[in-house]
Amino acid sequence: MKNLFEIDEKILTAADKALEMCKEHFEEIERVKEYNQQKMLKAFQKYRVSESMFAGSTGYGYDDRGRDTLDRIYAYVFDAEDALARQHFLSGTHTLAVALFGILRPGDEMLSVTGTPYDTIQPVIGITPCSGSLADFGVKYSEVALLPDGTVDLEGIKKSVSEKKPKMVYIQRSKGYSQRPSLRNREIEAICDIVKPLSPETIIMLDNCYGEFTEYESPLSVGVDVMAGSMIKNAGGGIAPTGGYIAGRADLIELCAYRLTTPGTGRELGCTLGMLREMYLGAYHAPVATAEAIKTAVFASALFELLGYDVEPSYQKKRGDIIDVITLGDPEKLCAFCRGIQSGSPIDSFVTPQPSPMPGYDSDVIMAAGAFTLGSSIEISADGPLREPYAVYLQGGISFATAKISVMLAAQEVEKVR
Repeated sequence: MKNLFEIDEKILTAADKALEMCKEHFEEIERVKEYNQQKMLKAFQKYRVSESMFAGSTGYGYDDRGRDTLDRIYAYVFDAEDALARQHFLSGTHTLAVALFGILRPGDEMLSVTGTPYDTIQPVIGITPCSGSLADFGVKYSEVALLPDGTVDLEGIKKSVSEKKPKMVYIQRSKGYSQRPSLRNREIEAICDIVKPLSPETIIMLDNCYGEFTEYESPLSVGVDVMAGSMIKNAGGGIAPTGGYIAGRADLIELCAYRLTTPGTGRELGCTLGMLREMYLGAYHAPVATAEAIKTAVFASALFELLGYDVEPSYQKKRGDIIDVITLGDPEKLCAFCRGIQSGSPIDSFVTPQPSPMPGYDSDVIMAAGAFTLGSSIEISADGPLREPYAVYLQGGISFATAKISVMLAAQEVEKVR
């Protein structure tokens, strides 16, 4: 096959070896994809999706069948009593904020059991002081630090929950800009099994961003009460142009709906303005898009391990999300990796990423994302803060055949820095 991208022979040989190493793991990814895709198909049939539901609504959006049916589909595939799946959520952080403000009240305590949450949610909570945060409204915050190896401190959780009986236990599935392992359902279940007997009234909330459709089970099946995520990551299949979802217990979803719109109107309000076809198509393709992204991550892990870099997780490990962390150890290598990913992207391949300040982050960040949707992490993207240990965070993409090229070009650029 013709080498259209002028990739070095060294990288081509390493890539062939990486693909051979990944073969068995790809087969398991395909099995998970097939199960989740069948479940999605069953949901579409169960709720009698028809073309007329794609028309959308204007104004108040009362009686929008397409909007309400999409809620039911996400509830079904996530094993939830109820769900809100709306384009009105502006980002994953906004979706999480709606859930937190919807559920928590002044005097309540939120206990994070996976250490300090991701950078952009910190101002929402008040960890980073910000006007209008949960702290401003009298919501208390505490956390259980992770163990030195980055895993969850189950004994620490037991002690904190026993003492505090918090209103909410908060779990962040993905690693954010840290190098800890992302959580799989078995680790999430272990947390739930500790919390529920000690404090039955405590609500267990999961930030599920990047984790949808990566396993057979939904976290709501292993003890989580409510979870939230973004539709420009796994849950929107690379097609939904915006939006997010909150899924879980029906009483909690009602509270979140009151926060999203207004108390009293809740989920009845919110026009869809002709966006429903893309939202439905994105939902339908989400299991396939996620599987392609996981394949890309597994391949990247194998390739960069062959090139001598530390990678989390290893290509051999089962995954709870789509993210790879590749420790490059050098700021120029971090920038080179992002240049390679950008050069292999379908959009803006001619652009050279540069580190720059980003809202919500305490250091310059470099980002590569040649995406059809701005900020869409399920496509092909890579980013990282310019700080030790100079690790890059790779997400996506929706087509393994082309994402593989991006990863190989990234490896080639990194090798030039040696």
